[in-house]
Amino acid sequence: MRRFLAAARIGRSPYFDRAWYVRRYLSGTRPVSAALHYLREGAAAGFDPGPGFSTRGYLAAHPDVAAAGVNPLLHYERYGRAEGREMLPPLGPVERPERGAETGGERAAEMAVIVHAYHLEVFDDLRRALAAFPEHADIYVSYPRASKSHDEALIRAAFPGAVPVAVDNLGQDVGAFLQVLERIDRRGYGVYCRLALQGGDRLPGPLRERLLRGTVGPAARVAEVAQIFRDRPEVLLGGGRALFQHGPGAQPDTAAVLTALLGRAGVPSDVLEADWGFFAGGSCWLRAELVERLMGGIRAGEFRPGQSDGQLAHAGERLPGLLAQAMGGQVALASCLDPEAPVEVLPGLPPEAPRRNIPMTELLGGLGTRWITPAVEAMAAGQAPGLGADRRYSPAARAAAPVGDYAILTPTGDRPEAFAQCLRMVATQSLQPREWIVVDDGARPLPEDIALPEWATYVRRAPNPQDPPHTLPCNVLAGLEHLGAERVLIFEDDDWYSPLYAEFLLPWLDSFDLVGLNLIRYYHLQGRAWKHGFQPAHTAFAQSGFRRGPASECLARICRSETPEIRAQGLIDRHWWHGFEGSKYLIQDHPALHLGLKGGAGRPGLASGHDRAEVDYIPDPDGTYLAQVLGPDRMYYEGGPSR
Repeated sequence: MRRFLAAARIGRSPYFDRAWYVRRYLSGTRPVSAALHYLREGAAAGFDPGPGFSTRGYLAAHPDVAAAGVNPLLHYERYGRAEGREMLPPLGPVERPERGAETGGERAAEMAVIVHAYHLEVFDDLRRALAAFPEHADIYVSYPRASKSHDEALIRAAFPGAVPVAVDNLGQDVGAFLQVLERIDRRGYGVYCRLALQGGDRLPGPLRERLLRGTVGPAARVAEVAQIFRDRPEVLLGGGRALFQHGPGAQPDTAAVLTALLGRAGVPSDVLEADWGFFAGGSCWLRAELVERLMGGIRAGEFRPGQSDGQLAHAGERLPGLLAQAMGGQVALASCLDPEAPVEVLPGLPPEAPRRNIPMTELLGGLGTRWITPAVEAMAAGQAPGLGADRRYSPAARAAAPVGDYAILTPTGDRPEAFAQCLRMVATQSLQPREWIVVDDGARPLPEDIALPEWATYVRRAPNPQDPPHTLPCNVLAGLEHLGAERVLIFEDDDWYSPLYAEFLLPWLDSFDLVGLNLIRYYHLQGRAWKHGFQPAHTAFAQSGFRRGPASECLARICRSETPEIRAQGLIDRHWWHGFEGSKYLIQDHPALHLGLKGGAGRPGLASGHDRAEVDYIPDPDGTYLAQVLGPDRMYYEGGPSR
């Protein structure tokens, strides 16, 4: 009797639409009480009682109701309405013209794409990626609820045809993904594609493109992956090959959390010791069976406001790989660099995947090197723009270029010709600096010879009789006082920098306080000779970058010291790198992004490399080496057009 009374209460609810429910879920079946069906079976299957009430949404918003096993609409009518419980609107299916009543509400799509649109600056990247999916794919775009910079209108305008989903800003991208899964009608989806992407200049555009390429790529790649999931039921997971990382050595601090999640999903914890992998960054393809097992192990409601959820989020990123391993599934792996390369299906980790923990910074750095090397080589060969006549300062070009949240610090003095080239180096960076701090201690103030851009900060440090023989430490100290940006790159006034230098180096400063290119390249212009240096524990000051804080405080201490070789030769770099005990990293594998130029015009330097007689210089009489590195930029150092 109580069951029939409960069904009657459901039937009287304004949110229960009998005709809609029958047409959507019971078409073609024998007559049955729709309200009783929803009470007995429908809610458990995720069915909605009508177009205005989401079964999954109500349970996701109120985990206590889900834990109690109470019918969600019945709970709302009995208690939830009076308690002011939130009702989330239903999310599916995505309405399309071809989906009419004759389909009986059945889903025409077999593919759901779930995107978390948190960083506004990556919307263009995500739009381009979504364009590769077929029209019948259902696209859900989540965004943080109650955000001042996000709302439903913005998402609808940015992603036409997608379903906007407001989610609580919990659990990073994992929490958003789970919240969408818990609210949508998952019936009929055979495969899901999850897209998550970091934003800002911390992950430069070309690198973001390659991360997405490994998961999505062109339309032909998407079709190939979808076909693999249709034809090969053993494939449970897919994504970028370079992003598929060794599981056991990654984030060992999450082992206890993973053990608990696996237990809930019905998987023994010894799978942790297997040779399993996961997709760093979170973007991947998942078969529906894997998604259902995943949701048995972790729920969005476990992420709580005001609590640190990084460990649980990291475990959530790794859980699909573990479950795929436990289910005996295979993985479809695509190239992040070559969109034409065929997708390969493997039973586990690819042979080149290192069986050790690879920090995300090192992973992305390696991918960045593989991306940037052909770009640098193409510029140097004159096959791509960016060097030579393209390296001119233009206010219009500066206004149109992307500007990163970083500063460039340049000490200078009595070298206007060299500084004119430095202006080219800074003004043509593919990612422009927010600040350029120029410290000048020359006898003749630099602005009397060079017009600085209005966005540069000129710091005049007049020569002082108390100055040491080498004034670099004094100028660096003066420049540090004017920095506002957190990340800083050193550009020396007489060196050459590739247009891609800042874009390559900056991402490393997300994880380290001090970074630099380990291989040092020098070229003596007057003596036509070159040499390379490889210092295992430091690099040149000219190709170092740092974050303000412990690294800049150490740099200031070094500059204030009375060490003779710092005062006489300006050897800041060695003492800085050796003396700083914080997080630092020397990038081992990198193309020619910087060249230390010696023997140029202006006040000569005093440190190593300025004397052509040094025995390790290799003659370059016809300028072959210079041409290989500088390419068309060679014109500025061999009597090219006026500066």
